[in-house]
Amino acid sequence: MSAQKDQQPERIPVGQAIFDELFLLFLASLVISFVLYNVWGLLELLNVPFLK
Repeated sequence: MSAQKDQQPERIPVGQAIFDELFLLFLASLVISFVLYNVWGLLELLNVPFLK
């Protein structure tokens, strides 16, 4: 019984906490897709040849 008193509660890893919360997972997917599409779009615009 004393062995159980000495144990500390197990910490949940950050990745598991995100995957356990559906709203955080949804928010993370929105942020990642927003950033990727905008960066990709800016890179495409910068690669367009400049007309004289």
